[in-house]
Amino acid sequence: MVTIADVPSSFAFVSVTEFMRVMWMEVAIACFAAMIYVTLTGYLPNKKAKVVDGKLPKGAKSPPAGQTDQHDQTTPQLVAKAIRQGKIGSAVALLQEMPDAINGYVPANVAPRLLMAVAKAPDFEEAMALIQKLEFETRAFEAVVTEAKKNKDPAAGRQLQVMAGLLSIPMSPELLSLVEKAATAPANSATAEVGPAIVKEIRACAQSGDLPGAISIFEKQHKRATTSWLFNSVMDACVECGDLEKAIEYFGEVSSSGLADVISYNTLMKGYLSKGQIKDAEQLFADMPAKGLSPTLASFHGLLNFHATAGNRTGAWKVVEQMNAASVSPTSVTCSILLKGKLDSAADINKVLSLVDTIEPMDEVLFHHVADSCIRTNQLHLLSMYHSKLSSQGKSCALSAPTYGSMIKAFGQKWDMKRVRDLWADMIHQGVQPTAITLGCMIEALVANRCTAEAWKLAQQMRSDESTKPLVNTVIYSTILKGFSNAKETHKVMALYEEMQKEGVRPNNITYNTILNAFAQAGAMDRVPALLQDMKTAVPPAEPDIVTYSTLVKGFCNSGALNRAMKILKEMQAEGKISPDEVMFNSLLDGCFKEQRPTEALQLLEDMKAAGVRPSNFTLSMLVKLMGRCKRLNQAFSIVEEISKEYGLKVNIQVYTCLIQACFNNRQGLKAVSLYDKIISEGVLPDEFVYSALVQGCLKTGLVPQALHIAKNAFGLAQPTCKGTPPGINPRSLDELVYALGKTEGKAFLDEVQRGKSQAKGSSKGKDSNAPWNKSR
Repeated sequence: MVTIADVPSSFAFVSVTEFMRVMWMEVAIACFAAMIYVTLTGYLPNKKAKVVDGKLPKGAKSPPAGQTDQHDQTTPQLVAKAIRQGKIGSAVALLQEMPDAINGYVPANVAPRLLMAVAKAPDFEEAMALIQKLEFETRAFEAVVTEAKKNKDPAAGRQLQVMAGLLSIPMSPELLSLVEKAATAPANSATAEVGPAIVKEIRACAQSGDLPGAISIFEKQHKRATTSWLFNSVMDACVECGDLEKAIEYFGEVSSSGLADVISYNTLMKGYLSKGQIKDAEQLFADMPAKGLSPTLASFHGLLNFHATAGNRTGAWKVVEQMNAASVSPTSVTCSILLKGKLDSAADINKVLSLVDTIEPMDEVLFHHVADSCIRTNQLHLLSMYHSKLSSQGKSCALSAPTYGSMIKAFGQKWDMKRVRDLWADMIHQGVQPTAITLGCMIEALVANRCTAEAWKLAQQMRSDESTKPLVNTVIYSTILKGFSNAKETHKVMALYEEMQKEGVRPNNITYNTILNAFAQAGAMDRVPALLQDMKTAVPPAEPDIVTYSTLVKGFCNSGALNRAMKILKEMQAEGKISPDEVMFNSLLDGCFKEQRPTEALQLLEDMKAAGVRPSNFTLSMLVKLMGRCKRLNQAFSIVEEISKEYGLKVNIQVYTCLIQACFNNRQGLKAVSLYDKIISEGVLPDEFVYSALVQGCLKTGLVPQALHIAKNAFGLAQPTCKGTPPGINPRSLDELVYALGKTEGKAFLDEVQRGKSQAKGSSKGKDSNAPWNKSR
């Protein structure tokens, strides 16, 4: 063995010297490091505080997190130690001493441990009372739920479900689903590894309608182990396949074995509700507390969805009241279910929106239902408000293309083009790819608001981009064609049609009929033959329909080519494929009126009856105008009387107006005046136009007294008068009457009208301020 004596003295001296040099260097470095630490942190260790039951005395300061030795620990470490020892009260007391725990806020590095400890506490209610006033972040709760699911700990998962409601922790639909899965996860056992696979197999059988297969898998697994998740899976399969009796049988088994959990109850409730057995579902819901189970959100949502879908507002709000009583906070899913119930009352919608206001953040699914309800109840100001609220949450809450489309359509119908353009720009800015329907809503809004050229430009822009080119389809082009057609811009109609052909977009019947309507309105019927040829040569050929024929008939009648229109009718009837309708017959009658051809009109009336087409008041108006123009007044009255009796048709004020004008055109003023009494006796309400026509007609035929009497009727100054507010006569008719009466009588009449005005004002307290006699002459 080598001893110190064996080492040369010179070597020993060098070694010691070297050792001391290294030691002092390390000491110097350590001192320098300590000085830097104190300078940067300002921390100087206090006298060690005595710890009693894991709690520091009041006023004692904890050292910074991370600095500890075998004698001193930080507050978070003390909290963790208390939690490990099951001393939740001590842990909460320590938390309240921490600077970070302001207003009950639990730091993220402690919250998950505390939540899990409470979930597993033997006395859950007592533990919950200790943390009831603390504030936990959603992410901390999510971490605990994920751990429970990963560890296959359904007991902790079920307690966490209850905690979420009691602590009012805001949860997204995804987190709700995660909680449900944690609460129903197969427990750690010999069967835990095969559990998910078995559930998947059973669910697959149920989805394919193979209930016997699902039951077979259940029975095989049931022989190996009995678990609640296994029973719940087969019960769900029974419900999905419509075998409620079998589901009830399995529920009885799982209940008698003491394994029934909340999911078991929810599954059978779903079965009852699917069969409309609401009383049985409600009884099952009421039985849960007696079994030591707390209803989950899924329990409440099942009942809520049933009532909302059935339109039972009272039942739906009763479920919401039960949720509040159970301290289960409504979520975005709750509000979505209520809004999906198609509530038509603005009061009910506003009641749901008051719940929506408590949910942060608002997700896109909930907003879609809010938007749909606001549009349905015509509360677009609320829609704008909630869209602004959603937008303030950032890009993560960008809407889907269908939601943008619904909003664009709604604001387009209200002629708010600024809002329409802003929504489209926001959609593009958010990077949301429009669909064909969304683009269709935008194009329709532009066309309906007479911005057809802008719609065409947008379509061309979309067509130029390969990613959006397929969206510009036949429907889009047809909508733009309709806009140009209504504006009678035939040259743009043809330019757009040529663009369709160039781009390979196949026209359909709507496209061709829209173009034909443009020709008819613009009187460009010379273009028709070429278009009809295009219809025949199209692949596949576009077969003319009733709209095609009606449009052609209308166009030729408007162009003064009645014979060609009549020929189209005969050709169509000869083919026997399509029967003429009222629109076509009325167009032909209008053509007869324009060309003053009463004989053809009477024959059309007979053809109309033979074809089983019921004449309308519009049909009568055409015939009366024609007969009056052709000096066949008696025949006009006969036609009205015969048609009204034969078809039980109540003659309207438009037909009577045509008869009155026909009487005056045939210088039968007294007969026209007698019609007024008939109009009143039949309960038909004459308007200002009718009274004015009667007054002017009487004046032209020299019936001044009758004109004065009818004018007094119009102002409610003589009998008989119509019901409601007297419409009066227009200023021109009033001037002509006063002139015909002369200065004295005319002034007396005006004074009488003014007195009537004053009396009406006094009796109705100003409600007649819009009466005709208030109008400036």
